[in-house]
Amino acid sequence: MDDLASLLKVRHVLAVGVLGVCTFTLAAAPPPSGALSGELAAKRPVSLLPDDLAGSMILRDHSGIAPPATATWSPPTDSRPILRLETLSRPNNPGSISVRWPFRQEAKRGDVVLARFHARADYARQESGEAMFQFTVEQALPEFARHILLPLTAGPDWVLLEIPFVMARDAGPTEGEITLGFGTIAQAVEIAGLQVINFGDRAKITELPQTRFSYEGRAPDATWRRAALERIEQIRTAPMEICVLDAAAQPVPKAHIAVRLVRPAFIFGTEVDASFLLTDTPEAAKYRAKLIELFDTAVLGNGFKWPNWSASPERRAEALRATDWLEANKFRMRGHNLVWPGDKFSPRRMVKLPAPKEKLPLLIKEHIRDIMTATRGRIIAWDVVNELMHERDYFKFMPESEAAEWFKLARELDPRAKLFLNEYSMLNSRKSPENIATFLALVARLRAAGAPIDALGIQGHVGRQVRTPMDVLADLDLLAAAGLELQITEFDVNSPDEELQADYTRDFLIALYSHPAVTGFTMWGFWEKKHWKPDAGMFRADWSDKPNARVWRDLVRGAWRTHVDVTTDGQGEARTRGHLGDYEFTVSAEGKTARQMRTVGRDGGQFTIQLP
Repeated sequence: MDDLASLLKVRHVLAVGVLGVCTFTLAAAPPPSGALSGELAAKRPVSLLPDDLAGSMILRDHSGIAPPATATWSPPTDSRPILRLETLSRPNNPGSISVRWPFRQEAKRGDVVLARFHARADYARQESGEAMFQFTVEQALPEFARHILLPLTAGPDWVLLEIPFVMARDAGPTEGEITLGFGTIAQAVEIAGLQVINFGDRAKITELPQTRFSYEGRAPDATWRRAALERIEQIRTAPMEICVLDAAAQPVPKAHIAVRLVRPAFIFGTEVDASFLLTDTPEAAKYRAKLIELFDTAVLGNGFKWPNWSASPERRAEALRATDWLEANKFRMRGHNLVWPGDKFSPRRMVKLPAPKEKLPLLIKEHIRDIMTATRGRIIAWDVVNELMHERDYFKFMPESEAAEWFKLARELDPRAKLFLNEYSMLNSRKSPENIATFLALVARLRAAGAPIDALGIQGHVGRQVRTPMDVLADLDLLAAAGLELQITEFDVNSPDEELQADYTRDFLIALYSHPAVTGFTMWGFWEKKHWKPDAGMFRADWSDKPNARVWRDLVRGAWRTHVDVTTDGQGEARTRGHLGDYEFTVSAEGKTARQMRTVGRDGGQFTIQLP
């Protein structure tokens, strides 16, 4: 809580209470006015909100969190007062904390209404850096009716949210209620220019504006993308020369060669559910088939986390049997994670240790030794520490340098595994450069303490407001200054806008694959029903493809998965170019066939294949 409290911008608190009105000094410039268009203004909409928003607002907090949530206003002298909604702890559900206003006048069933306001996140305790809240218009009398309930997000930049809807029934001043619920995560949301205006029957809902997010660099002919695709050709592909000989070592002209990339050098992976690798159901079978079709690397989403691994012998056995299945199906495997230094991610017995928890450092090392001994030689990379920038509970009882000892122990236990420091809040907002600087300072401190860090894991969780690909590339340049390998370890785009999601997945993939410091890209799940953010999946609940699944197929299993056929010339030679990785060459000529596996690195390769 201390680190969150340090982020507070609240000043000059005048009153606190469920019905109280407080003020704060603005931490950022107010947003532009965003006036309604003249055409819509001419339709004479009327406000459903009271004139005095601050005085009529009701704050309800049924969360039980401490300290309680606050709803504060910038001083009345501000030209456009801003409402700041803040929770310092994680509540239990969005509706547990809310601010509400009664209707100022009646609205009729079928009336066309537009809600509009600017929103931004001053801070948000989640991977995407976006605040999470919901807008609701409903009534309890004469009987319950909900006119709209819409989950919303906002990043650190002001965004204008415009939400059209139609009244489901009549609602009078004592019946209708407009609500902003923000009891989802620890966060501070700022709201400006709140309007809920009723057009009655003077406008059609199709005439009203509706917020749709986009980003610079999305256009089909974007300059950055052309340059990135050229870099991909330069750094991710290499030339191949194949010479085919007969049994007498003589060149074979007109030999057919099928050149197939079977395992890319670059990691294209996904998070998986251990139980679905082992369950004998039609849905689980479909899940495994899609996994095999689209990915070459996997990471158990929960199986190796400390609370799960230590929960019971059955949970441990499930994780190891899932590892067996992945190995049998030729998957590379990442390990997530050895230490997640927050109380809420720890076994309960660790949290219950009495302060000053002298046994905690020893117990952490015992856990690392236990899980890495059980998986030695089977995991290509471990997230040794997860979210160390944000989860600091352990370091109330030990120095930060103790994390370096976890890396040293991991190196000792499995020298072949690459060791990652995994973190979020980078590549996804305008705060990324600031967060990257903090992260790299942490990396430098750990390395100075002797931590053998091989690579940096950047989670890559993205919300509805995405960072431009050009800015992502600039962020990667900043991260690359550490001189360490980079991987995207937990990518998803949590948006109901499937076209935006697909376009940004395409562009994020291209940007990352084009950067020389990046060596891998892992999706954090692929199916709606087994995804921590269902909107972010690649397949809907019925297994129908979403557009982002088609993007993945087109690039990862298409354009970047070399699959060409060539024919030797008169000297028995053929030349081609392909993406780096392990190849299968199948040669056919004169009724004979030879098949060989070869690896193509950055320098390319010259291969001789002899027919029997």
